[in-house]
Amino acid sequence: MDATLTARLIDTLVRTARNRGVLPYARFHALFPSNTLLVVRNAVLDDALRSICDEQHADYGVLLARDNGLPGPDFFRRYRATRRVEYTGIVGDPRYHNATMKQQRLIVAAERNRVYEHAAKHLRDGAKPVENECYAVNGL
Repeated sequence: MDATLTARLIDTLVRTARNRGVLPYARFHALFPSNTLLVVRNAVLDDALRSICDEQHADYGVLLARDNGLPGPDFFRRYRATRRVEYTGIVGDPRYHNATMKQQRLIVAAERNRVYEHAAKHLRDGAKPVENECYAVNGL
């Protein structure tokens, strides 16, 4: 894993959260050399997300945004796994119901607020953790 790419992505995600913004997928992909495989980009993203914070506290992957403003399906899979009670409260049993666009927007709005609050409370500039629930990679 390229530690420089991971560190750059961590910095980008933290700055995005501190500014209460989103990271368009086009900008995410622009962080990588053009010949970087998608599987490598996703591995760097997974590493960065784990390094910033345990997804039980906040899932920084929610900051990624497609053209419709929502993150991709990987975020919703993680959300279903880590916040099952919240997910079923909004959507219903995932065995029988797929989330509608409106329900996805509710989920995303709640998780983005959680991330924004987490970043403001727990992360200093440069992604340095303030409390133990956040993790740093490579001395950041």
